[in-house]
Amino acid sequence: MRPDSPRSLALPAAAVLLLAGCLLQILAGYSHPDLSGHAWGSDDAYISYRYAQHLASGQGLVFNPGERVEGFSNLLYVLLLTPAAALVSPENLYAVSAGLNVVFALAALVLLYRFTLRRLGAGAAAAVAMLVALCPAIWVWVASGLETPLVLLLQIAVWVLAEGVVEDRKGSERALCLVAALCVLARVDGFITPLLAAGFLGLRGSWKAGLAVATTAVATFGGTTLWRLSYYGWPLPNTYYAKVTGALPLRLEAGGQQLLSVLLATGLLVSVAALAVAGMQGLKGFSFRRRDLLPALSFPVVFAAGWLGYFVYVGGDFYSDRFLLALFPMGAWVLLALAAESKRRRTVAILVVLLAVAQLTPLIRDPRFSYTLAKYDRWVTLGHFLAEKHRGQVIAIDGAGKVPFFSGLRTIDMLGLADVHIAHGKADPKGYFWAGHAKSDLDYVLARQPDLISNWLAGRWGLQAGPVLEPEKLARDGYHLAYLVNADPHSKGKGRDILDVRSVSHDEIRRLRDAGYRTGVFERRRLP
Repeated sequence: MRPDSPRSLALPAAAVLLLAGCLLQILAGYSHPDLSGHAWGSDDAYISYRYAQHLASGQGLVFNPGERVEGFSNLLYVLLLTPAAALVSPENLYAVSAGLNVVFALAALVLLYRFTLRRLGAGAAAAVAMLVALCPAIWVWVASGLETPLVLLLQIAVWVLAEGVVEDRKGSERALCLVAALCVLARVDGFITPLLAAGFLGLRGSWKAGLAVATTAVATFGGTTLWRLSYYGWPLPNTYYAKVTGALPLRLEAGGQQLLSVLLATGLLVSVAALAVAGMQGLKGFSFRRRDLLPALSFPVVFAAGWLGYFVYVGGDFYSDRFLLALFPMGAWVLLALAAESKRRRTVAILVVLLAVAQLTPLIRDPRFSYTLAKYDRWVTLGHFLAEKHRGQVIAIDGAGKVPFFSGLRTIDMLGLADVHIAHGKADPKGYFWAGHAKSDLDYVLARQPDLISNWLAGRWGLQAGPVLEPEKLARDGYHLAYLVNADPHSKGKGRDILDVRSVSHDEIRRLRDAGYRTGVFERRRLP
């Protein structure tokens, strides 16, 4: 193939398309259907930024100075951001995070392209590169500021290296062990991917390599667990206790329903269908008499089976398709591999177009792709406002990312991600479950007497976070509604996105709520 042939230009073209999609999402898109809350990255990303900020300033890996609680589950990503947190202003840390995510996404694209080129040829490599580049779900999670693109890169690296071990490629086993350790450090549930790789290697007859990978993952997880016990006092991050909660049937129901919703809404159904077909074909080769028990079974099939089971078990995720991101490129690759076996170019082309259309469909109906250059973020706005008006006070809030990060206020996380008492408390006895939003304790929050309480307004003008927080109860404890915050996707103009309503009637408050001011900040009255 000549260097200037069309196929040789496939990788640069795909890289440009992926970069363009990611930049479009960063500058003009959103990372959650709550448009005014997740305009400039995900709110949860700023929890990690706060930890990186405190570590960079010498206060340790803490959410509130002097209070050790592990309110993050992405240690490696926090450590990667820490040098930037020491060098750039808080306003620019999101840009650094998004930039890192772009690099991770591009690296995943290059890795997958080269692997496909070696295994399936130039045509399939070009097709899979374009399908990855034209995957809006990847754009979203690059723009989110979360660690998801790093996890995607590591999952693809595990896949490529595990297949390399089966092929007896030099250096694959050592590299796979290194990536396995990075997976565990990248996320607390990162041990699952290398353990699935170990299982895959065992099924393909590479028992020794599989044992080495599993040992590395377990040892790394054990080491981080000992560190958590010594630093935080708990074997798992606080986020685990806050999120994986409630009765198993409730989690399975929620996880199953969310999985179905994601499959239908994002175009992932085509990829998962391809993985299912490949799995059934792989099982046809099963034989206990063979050294490699499942010679036709690929890593994406093993990964999909295990990862989807995990997703349903934990009850899904608040960010829907975040944990399922790797299934898009894996499904595309498997679809191309299946089509290559048929040796029908027209069939391959039709399947590629079908998958591309399925992936791009959310651009029409998903609010995360409601593009505008005039983005407004209510939590960023509120954080800056409180930093100016209420410096040095304590706030209790359900969105514990942007407001604490930009305000610098000591914070009580009312959903428990960064609060040990709430995370380790009991789940809602009425059977309420929503990943990351199933625990709260208003009596505990009020007993700590924060200066401010902020949350989404519900009912007449109450608060809600799982169980309803009654305004009457707040009033009895000395709290009154002080500010209303614009929750519409667009700004209402300078000085009009946060209104002081301390002297406003209830009727006017209801009118303002109906006009888009649906976030409230309650202030505790101080005795004269």
